[in-house]
Amino acid sequence: MNALLLTRLAVATLVFTALVCLLMLARRRLRAWTGAEAAYALWLAVPIGVALCCWPVHRVLVQVKLAPDAPSSGVPLTPVLPAQASLLPDAATLLLAVWLLGAVVSSLLLVWRQWRCQRALGPLCRAGADTWLSVGSSLGPMLVGLPRPRIVLPADFAERYTPEEQAAILAHERTHRRRGDLWWNLLAALLRCAFWFHPLAYRAQRRFLADQELACDSAVLRTRRHAPRTYAEALLKTQTGASLPLACTMQAGSALKERILNLQRGAAPRRMRLAALLMLASLGAAGSRIAWAASLEVVKVPVVDSVDADLKAVLDLSIDGAPARHEEHTVHGALHLDGLRDAGGRACEAELTPQLRRGDTVDLRMLMRCDGQIAGNPRLITRLGEPATIAIGVNERQPDGSFAMTHGFKLTIRFDKP
Repeated sequence: MNALLLTRLAVATLVFTALVCLLMLARRRLRAWTGAEAAYALWLAVPIGVALCCWPVHRVLVQVKLAPDAPSSGVPLTPVLPAQASLLPDAATLLLAVWLLGAVVSSLLLVWRQWRCQRALGPLCRAGADTWLSVGSSLGPMLVGLPRPRIVLPADFAERYTPEEQAAILAHERTHRRRGDLWWNLLAALLRCAFWFHPLAYRAQRRFLADQELACDSAVLRTRRHAPRTYAEALLKTQTGASLPLACTMQAGSALKERILNLQRGAAPRRMRLAALLMLASLGAAGSRIAWAASLEVVKVPVVDSVDADLKAVLDLSIDGAPARHEEHTVHGALHLDGLRDAGGRACEAELTPQLRRGDTVDLRMLMRCDGQIAGNPRLITRLGEPATIAIGVNERQPDGSFAMTHGFKLTIRFDKP
């Protein structure tokens, strides 16, 4: 299981790297072709690609008919050995633990930075229906606060900006709120925490925030209610203070020169924004199909001919080191066992299908499921009257030096003719 999670993380890292590099290299050209709003929307490809790497594994059972002496083609279960090496964590577990520790530390640092920056705003007083004034602080304007975003203005907002500039700034922050940009910032911050080890994670987040501001500028000017010159003068008067990790500030991310040059470009045609959405939908559909195919696991289940003659099965079953339970059954076809446990403590069940071969040879095939999923299908060859043992679990050394099973089950079975 840990190896599978580590593989998924490695694939997600490759996908994250490829998409981020592509967007960072092509962002300016994309903005020139499609406009700032469409170029910003294409950043959604990164979380879509990472999410598709987490597609759950789905198994398809394929029945195959084996030759009488052919080995089983399913996933074998390794019998327990009297050793303690299985109790030690493997490399995959250690790497996952390091990644999880780094993600938790990054998340805690994010929360601490957000709390520290919000404290720097000082006390807030309501200035309007949806605006708040930061008393004694020159930070802002900005949109801050989840799940209910609010617009925070600097203490000298009325003195610093003209009425036309104030209207442009409020339109900018309200556009952020209407587009849900704070939630997208939260998603970008979580991706950065998940890929804390990636050298491009921080740089990609800054480019994303820069494109977000450029897209917001274009959306405001597209309404034709504010002059580009007035908008540019408002940008020049805005101070670049400490930015919050989860906030939309008027002067965040993008260079001032890039912002002002973007104001001189006309709004991109509506068809370009629709083309960007169509591209994202196509990426999601194609990625879903690839992820579904990549997560497919084919499990070959052997088909055994029906047993014409009944067999008597004598079982001694011990679970988690408990005293063995003695049972006797007359088997015709398959024998079902439940109440089993594997080494991890999962609830398991098994179907035993014996088949009498040449002479007194018994071909025993076992299909085992744990927590509803196929865990393996081992095969044993034994003889009538001779016991065969299947042990799956963990052995621990006892004070007298012997080994005893403490987790899992041990099944001893003998077949006789009734």
